[in-house]
Amino acid sequence: MTINQKVGYPIIPHPETEGGYSVEIPDINGGSWTQGDSIEEAIEMRKDLIGTMLLDETALPASTPLNQLAIPAKSFAVLITVDLTAYRQTHAAV
Repeated sequence: MTINQKVGYPIIPHPETEGGYSVEIPDINGGSWTQGDSIEEAIEMRKDLIGTMLLDETALPASTPLNQLAIPAKSFAVLITVDLTAYRQTHAAV
């Protein structure tokens, strides 16, 4: 039986002056970034980044509580989840 391994990490979407969003993921690889043309796309891209960075990891980074993050004005933080089991099944090396 396979147990689903779901992980939760905070993300901080930052609106860009030219449009779109950059998304900061503080707990992944010492701080990782992705982006998207819309908030929905930017948040979806974070799932791929987290899955890619943790694909082969057995020791996962700790998740920082939202109230311990420095959040700039016009940005916000949200806790998101990624199903690593499902990600690994669809992205495993052949």
